[in-house]
Amino acid sequence: MRIIKTASLVLGLSACCAICYADSPPLGAASAYNLVALGYLSTPGDINGPGVSSDVTGRIAAAGYITSATTIGSAFQSVDNTTNDPWGSLANGYAVVAGAGISASGTFDINGGGNVYAPTNAASYFFNDGGHLVTSGPSPINFGALATSLDTESLQLAAYAPSASETGTVCSYSSASCAPAETGSIRSNTSLTVLYGSSSTLNVFDLTAAQFASTSNALDIEVPVGSTVIVNVAGTSVTLGQSVYFNGSEESVNNDDGGNILFNFAGASTVSIDGQVDGAVLAPFAVLTANCGQMGGTVVAAEIDDNSCQMENAEFNGILPTISLTPEPGTLVLMGTGMLSLAGMVRRRKRAGAGSVCQPEAGAELAGRWESGNAAPGHRSPRESRTRRL
Repeated sequence: MRIIKTASLVLGLSACCAICYADSPPLGAASAYNLVALGYLSTPGDINGPGVSSDVTGRIAAAGYITSATTIGSAFQSVDNTTNDPWGSLANGYAVVAGAGISASGTFDINGGGNVYAPTNAASYFFNDGGHLVTSGPSPINFGALATSLDTESLQLAAYAPSASETGTVCSYSSASCAPAETGSIRSNTSLTVLYGSSSTLNVFDLTAAQFASTSNALDIEVPVGSTVIVNVAGTSVTLGQSVYFNGSEESVNNDDGGNILFNFAGASTVSIDGQVDGAVLAPFAVLTANCGQMGGTVVAAEIDDNSCQMENAEFNGILPTISLTPEPGTLVLMGTGMLSLAGMVRRRKRAGAGSVCQPEAGAELAGRWESGNAAPGHRSPRESRTRRL
């Protein structure tokens, strides 16, 4: 069992040298995958879906079970690996990793090459471009270590204090100063909630759960093309009310921007996506339910329930900020209070190469515990028993 103490995690955040990304994978091993379910407390880390009605064009990885068969990996049948699959080498030749096994009794179509790891297996497979089923040996992904690292990363991003140039503005087109570079017809839609940033490198936004959930005020992200966008969304139960826009156009994988946008849900226990969105989702403590027509990006959650979404591969490739957290005492108190609230909430809900790199080890040191995280055949991931004690 991994024990993460709130006090030591908060103190660790203040003592951490930095999280620094240059040419390193921004989400660790998860960077190579379309869907990643880590598990949390009594949530075992399953990926559940409607099966053949909704394809996943990238790779999938679950600390627990994968419960529905579908088509996997179509994005890799003909790709420019540098552009479309920048972190593919981190998958180590696997298209599907199921830490506890695959309970689906249907047939998977595995495209683009890649093996399937499933210590228990009820499915059949068409390996259309090479690959085979692996049922023995350790998991290719250390889910325990990955979970610890991404937990820490989510909390750190939520606590990050951007510089003035990195701080985005939430505004309306009713103001002439709101995204003045946007001159298209979209400006006439004053009901939009505009996330306006002018930095060519990094733009950081804070949204309330109500702003994210509005069915009357869709989100329009207005930033320079190619810049990294971090949207920290507050709240414990969060819903995306409708589709997101990017620079005036409704989000889709054709926008080619999803690799630079990250939605971070550090305090959420449930996240529902009810509109089309293109961008990475980091919600390591949440059960994520996808009710949309299409999502494009790296999706990380405790559990993923795909009701109707086509999952398009768009590996997050943004440049995340250097974080040197030495907060003032008042900030530590606020962070501690937030962590206490999160821990209490989760208890109440019974379910539920070349660059500078210093992130993976930081997660272990902050937590004070490493664990192998590899589920024995037929068993749930150790992530299932991960607790945070006060």
